[in-house]
Amino acid sequence: MVEFVRDDLKDLKPYKAHNIPHKIKLDANESPYDLPDEIRQQLAKELMEGCRFNRYPDSDATALRQAISRYCGVSPDEVMVGAGSDELIRIIISAFVGKGDAVLSPAPSFTMYGIFTRIAGGMLVEVPLDDNFDYDMSGFYKAIEQHKPKLIFICSPNNPTGNVIDKYELIKLVTAFNGIVVVDEAYGEFLGESVASWMVNYPNAAVLKTFSKAFGLAGLRVGYLIGNRELVEEIYAVKPPYNLNSFSQRAAQLVLENVDIFSSRIAAIVDERERLYEKLRAIKGIDVFPSKANFLLIKVPDGEMVYKKLIGEGILVRNFPDEPRLKNCLRVTIGTKQENEAFLQTLRRILEG
Repeated sequence: MVEFVRDDLKDLKPYKAHNIPHKIKLDANESPYDLPDEIRQQLAKELMEGCRFNRYPDSDATALRQAISRYCGVSPDEVMVGAGSDELIRIIISAFVGKGDAVLSPAPSFTMYGIFTRIAGGMLVEVPLDDNFDYDMSGFYKAIEQHKPKLIFICSPNNPTGNVIDKYELIKLVTAFNGIVVVDEAYGEFLGESVASWMVNYPNAAVLKTFSKAFGLAGLRVGYLIGNRELVEEIYAVKPPYNLNSFSQRAAQLVLENVDIFSSRIAAIVDERERLYEKLRAIKGIDVFPSKANFLLIKVPDGEMVYKKLIGEGILVRNFPDEPRLKNCLRVTIGTKQENEAFLQTLRRILEG
C-alpha cells in the first residue's frame, strides 16, 4: 500500500520493459545471435548427467571468476560477479552512498544509475554531455567541486549515445577525484578495448562489464565488476550470497572458453553498425551519431510518429519521450543484415510518406 512506502520514493517511476508484439526487435541492445550450438550441446549434456540444482550455487563463482580473470588479464580476486550489471550497480551504490550523498553521471545515460541512487537515499547529479554527446570533462570537475560526490559513473561507450571517454582523461579523473569512479563498459567489446587492467591499479576505480550484450546472455543475467582487490573486498561486504545461479555461471564460463566464436560475431555486428551508419547518413532529414556500441542513435523530424509507425510495421526501436535532450531521437540496436535492411526500408517508406 502506498502509505507504507518511504515518502521520498512515492513518486519514483519504475523502470518497465514493455512487451510489445513485434517481428524485429531492435530496442534493447541485445545480440541478434543465440548461444552457439557447441555451448548449447555442452549445457544439455551436463544437465542430463546431473545438474545438482538442489544445491546452492558457488557463492563466489570461483570457476567463472577465474575464466573472467584470464579473459581480462586481471587476478581472480579483482573480480566480482552479479546478476547482470544492474545488480552490481545497486551493490556499489549500497556500499558507498548514504542518505543525501551525491552521485554524478553523464546525461543522457543509463537510467538505472539514478533509480538505484534514489532508492539508496542519495542524489543524482547529471553532468550534461556536449552538443555532439561527447564528454564535457570541465562539467564533471565543476560538479565535483560543487556537490562533493561520493561516486561517479562513467558509461563508455555511453548508452544511449554510443560515444566514449578518452582513457587519459578518465585516468586523470580517477587520480584527481577523492571518491569512487565506476566505468561502465557494458558495450566495451564493440569498442575493442578495455580499461579494466589499468583500473585495478587505482584504489578508487572499478569497471563494470556484462555478458548480456556482445555475448548474448541477456536472458541469463550475468555481469561482473573488476577493481583493485581491496576495493572489491569492501564491496563484497554488501553482495548478497548465492546471487548468481549455477546455470548462468556455467553458461558464462563456456562462453569464455569459446570466445573465438563470439569474436567473429562481434566483428560482424561492428561491420553492420558501420554499414547501417552510412546508409542512414544518406537519408535526407536524418541525423545519425557515430557510435562505438552495438546501436546507433538517430534524430528524425518527428520521433513519436516514426516510433509508432515502426511499431505498426512490427519493428521495435527505443524512444525517449521523457528525455528533453533526446527529443525526436530513436536508438536502434544493430541486428542481423536482414533485420537492418528491413528497418532501413521501412524507415525510408515512413519518412517518404
